[in-house]
Amino acid sequence: MYKRPLCMVVLVQLVGCSSMSVEECKVADWYSVGLQDGQNGAPSSRVSDYAEDCLEANVTVDQAVWFNGYDLGLTYYCMPDNGYRIGRSGGGYYGVCDSPLFLEQYNLGRKEYQVEQRIREIDRELASIANQLRQLEKNAKYNSDEGKRLRSRESMLRSERRSLMVPTIQYHFTF
Repeated sequence: MYKRPLCMVVLVQLVGCSSMSVEECKVADWYSVGLQDGQNGAPSSRVSDYAEDCLEANVTVDQAVWFNGYDLGLTYYCMPDNGYRIGRSGGGYYGVCDSPLFLEQYNLGRKEYQVEQRIREIDRELASIANQLRQLEKNAKYNSDEGKRLRSRESMLRSERRSLMVPTIQYHFTF
């Protein structure tokens, strides 16, 4: 009952958070900040957030220096194996890489992540169905319409799970 208001308070606080405090603005090494943002795959609009936040401290963001660090950070972030790692872990991608290999690997990793998440959902639903079937059995209603519906759903889920577990092999030929 109290979860919804609490979630709203937390969400409002997160949205209201600035990207950089006044104290951080005063001591920022803009090259390092840009490098870190690039390595994390942050969108380039992040520097505008800093500029807005640092106005309060009367600090001007050295955007040229930030972009030098950011561009170097992106060279590390945009490596194809990093794309796979980010996608596989369920991380977001903000369209900052020009490399089609990065995007290909990100999508491959993301697909594997989604399959893994679907398998977990299926496992949770199968456990729930098993509990419901046990309850029906205790009440001598195992062969009721509800029992039949649950067993049918269980069968479909097991079939889907098996199909997700079978690895897909793709061959790419370049001539």
